[in-house]
Amino acid sequence: MLAAAPLASLVLAVCAPGLAQESNPTQASTALYVRSDTDNTTVVTPRLRVGAPLAESSRLDLVYTVDVWSSASIDVRTAASLDARGNYKYVVEQRDEIDVSAEHGLGDSILGASYRYSVEYDYESHGGSLGLSQSLAEKATTLALTARAYFDRVGRAGDPSFDRPLRQLGMRASFNQVLTPEAFVSAAYELTHLEGYQASPYRSVRFGETPQAWLGGCVLPVKACKPENNPNTRLRHALALSGRHALSDGLSAGLGYRFYIDDWELMSHTLDADAAFGFGEGWLVSAAYRFYTQGSAAHFESLYPADYAGAYYTGDKELSALSSHRLALELSKRTALDELGSELGIALRISPSYYLYDAFALLDDVSAIEATIATELSL
Repeated sequence: MLAAAPLASLVLAVCAPGLAQESNPTQASTALYVRSDTDNTTVVTPRLRVGAPLAESSRLDLVYTVDVWSSASIDVRTAASLDARGNYKYVVEQRDEIDVSAEHGLGDSILGASYRYSVEYDYESHGGSLGLSQSLAEKATTLALTARAYFDRVGRAGDPSFDRPLRQLGMRASFNQVLTPEAFVSAAYELTHLEGYQASPYRSVRFGETPQAWLGGCVLPVKACKPENNPNTRLRHALALSGRHALSDGLSAGLGYRFYIDDWELMSHTLDADAAFGFGEGWLVSAAYRFYTQGSAAHFESLYPADYAGAYYTGDKELSALSSHRLALELSKRTALDELGSELGIALRISPSYYLYDAFALLDDVSAIEATIATELSL
């Protein structure tokens, strides 16, 4: 049999409920995620998930998430949020999200549907997905297809007249193949089309300025300062390949690669590798490394010249050429509570990361640390 996978099911169960399990247990999961970085940004995200069978082959899952975000990052500074002393203010926002999903098994097929509603002070999003998963060859092969649609409204604090729509339509097709009792491979393709407002209402772009002058933001009337303007449409493609192999009863290793490209001419590559080792009574320790690199979007410039004649311009560092390195270390423990299969699990994950901005004039690099603690009760 395959050895246990890393980043054990606790965190994954809370964040994204998967296909109905054969045992179809009643579950309650919690997770607390905290992220802090050197760009003066902190994110605290508690999650709660409950799930229960509706019938022998059906289940319902509910996830509630809160994101509390505080920042005085470069994005806030370019929005020129200053206090009375001339220091950049910390902006604090909260996002609340609820996600409901249902699944029903029909022989070797599983039908799934979900709905998500998310709201914050200046942003609202709702939408859902429909999916079908089909097992073949005595469940050695699994094919899945999911379609999704989300409809957002973008606002701006202090300006009730600012209301911009954003629509996202997409699909995901995946293939999973068990090669041997010790190994499997998977592939997935995603296509996403976005139409509507895709800039930040708080981000401004200066033209013909030095990086030092741009750091002052657009506090005073400046002729060379304009609100960010990105294209209204975007077509995204992503292809992911991964595999996993059990090296012994308790040790397994995995590799993955993801290629991304869109019609903003942004292209990225992601490579990840991990290993997990199970020991003792329900203990699992894992380590993972991920490398990411991307080029700049076609309309991104490190500094726009005063005579720039392009229709689009952005101050978003995430559209610049960048690379990142991320480590993840996790320790988890599952404990049987009775002879009927009830379990209690707990997991702790620590993830340091480093981002290098190769073509962003205002910021060279960012270091971040993430921590997640999760618990799960299965009955």
